[in-house]
Parts: sequence; C-alpha cells; structure tokens
Amino acid sequence: MDFKAIYLELEKCGTEQNRKVYTRHGAKGDLFGVSFADLKKLKKHIISPNGTKGVNHKIAQQLWNTRNIDARILACMIADSKKINRNEANKWVSVINYYVLADYFAELIASSRFGTDIMYLWIQSPDEYIKRVGFSILNYIARNDQTKSDLFFNGFLQKIKQEIPTSPNRARESMNNCLISIGGRSINLKEKVLKVAQAIGPVHIDHGETSCKTFIIEEYLEKIWSRKK
Repeated sequence: MDFKAIYLELEKCGTEQNRKVYTRHGAKGDLFGVSFADLKKLKKHIISPNGTKGVNHKIAQQLWNTRNIDARILACMIADSKKINRNEANKWVSVINYYVLADYFAELIASSRFGTDIMYLWIQSPDEYIKRVGFSILNYIARNDQTKSDLFFNGFLQKIKQEIPTSPNRARESMNNCLISIGGRSINLKEKVLKVAQAIGPVHIDHGETSCKTFIIEEYLEKIWSRKK
C-alpha cells in the first residue's frame, strides 16, 4: 500500500464513537477515530523498499505531515528507528500534545541509536509532552533493556522524587509509571522505589472525563513481584 491508499483506509476505518473517546482522552485537532486494532492491521500491509514488513520511513513522514492524529500514531508505528535522525525527532516531539501519541513516539525513539542520549535532554524540558516523551523512553528502557545496571536508574529516582510534585500533569503520569517499571527490575530497586513513593505520597493525575485510574506505586509493585514469585 502506498501513502494515498493508507490515508484513505485510515479515513474509512474511523468512527464517531472512537473520535468521542479519543477526544475525552485529550486528542486535539484532525482525528478520524481509528481503532488500534485497525492501525495494527494497516501496519501489516506496509513494506519498506528493502522488503521489511511493517516499516516504511518515507510513508511515515508523509503520514506525520498530514497532522492527523491517527496518521501520526501510525507514523510512529511504521517509522524506521534506524533512519530517523535527531533533527527530525526534535521537530516531531515539538508538536506532540496528546499522551497516547507521545508514548508511541517514545517507543520509536527508544529504539533509535540516539534514544538514550536525547532522553536526557527531553526529561529536562518544562514542556508537558516533551518531558513525558523523555520519561516514556526511560520507562521503555526500564521494561526492555536488561543490560542496564541498577546504578543506571539511581539518579533518575532522585530526579523523579524531586520533580514529580511540580511537573505537568501528563509528564507526572509518565514519571509515576517509570517508578513502577524501575521498581519491577530488581529487589534492590523495588526497595528504593518504595522509599521514593513514601516520600512523595499519593500521585494525583487529572485523567479528564475518563474512567482511567492512576497506578498506585506500592500496589502495582506488589502485583509485579507476586507474579514473579
């Protein structure tokens, strides 16, 4: 499928019900309301010039440039983490204002060759969604990169402890989720995260007009370690 066919299919798959749901979750601007099941199906029909399924960076760029939310999420799903560069990454992150898109974008950048380096810059940002992307990259690393030592995460624990009370809403949510993922890596980190959680107290996230609940660090870590046992 080429860009035009994909974009027409996105429009066809959109529903009014999904548009209402996504809008309640904070999606702004042009929106078809495509289900994530349909996005995953579309991804399977996309092929790179060298034959790799589910990847095509040129089409990802074209989708991103439409400014449509569904198209941009699909762009993050099919973009080539080996081809995206820092300049492009900075341009994309600067216009993100929806937490779902932020997390898909973070997963793409976490897999890039400069993901860890740029994460250090983005977690310093005062912007709600750039900061969220930075901590979502850290979350991805905590969940997927077993080469990182416990020592790697110590400094981040202190940063979250100091900054989470005053960080913007969706960045604060990502920081809270980071603590859970870090605490799930080892008993040593679990104990350190629990101390941080005790120090910061309950984390309050405004989920808007949705039924979403904030993950309680202590409760979620208990579930993680119960499953491990």
